[in-house]
Amino acid sequence: MTKTNEKNMILDGRLGRAADFVREGAVVADIGTDHAYLPIYLLLQGKIKFAVASDINRGPLDSAKRNAAKYCLTSKMRFTLANGLDGLPLEEDGVSDIVICGMGGELIAQIIGASEYTKKAGVRLILQPMSYPERLREYLAKSGFRIVDEGLCEAAGKLYTCILAEYDGVVREFSATEYLLGECNIRNAEPLFVRYAEGIAAKLREKIRGMETGGLDTAELRECLSQINKLIGGQNDCT
Repeated sequence: MTKTNEKNMILDGRLGRAADFVREGAVVADIGTDHAYLPIYLLLQGKIKFAVASDINRGPLDSAKRNAAKYCLTSKMRFTLANGLDGLPLEEDGVSDIVICGMGGELIAQIIGASEYTKKAGVRLILQPMSYPERLREYLAKSGFRIVDEGLCEAAGKLYTCILAEYDGVVREFSATEYLLGECNIRNAEPLFVRYAEGIAAKLREKIRGMETGGLDTAELRECLSQINKLIGGQNDCT
């Protein structure tokens, strides 16, 4: 599934879901912007006022500049070579929505934790982990970030999740199953949820078999699998 607009800028399902979470009139910082498709799309829609596009590598950032010029948006964007949020003029630009897509969940957590700006009142984080979303959810919960919402998406035949979070200073604790699936995803029960949960259950079964071969205790993982199977109407076993 893709999103497009009148000027033929196309987003895949991952970036499209992230775009949904960006607020009207926002100033966006797109971290690891690659080709800057997301901020360009949002500017063409008129949804945001300004965008900071940053990347750790010069090649993608140069590509982002060319794409912005193609759509006559250079004056509405700032391009910065940066490692995560380090050194970005977030306060100066009045950034309200920070987008971090296409990285592993652990790396996203590191980027968030390295910047105090992520805790600023009114700032929202839009996060799309390519791997280990459960570790990102756990980091957010235990570091005082509230997961406001979460949504599932599909791109190139694979399912991903997109997390909307903000800092409120409240430390939270969820169950292992809620970390694996996302408490909001469980509650929202979107059309993609069953497939998403089935994929996680399959990985759990594989992990359980490997651990049992090594003589390790799998009771906790089996309990998670049982809970996931109850949510999707499956069988409560590991076969």
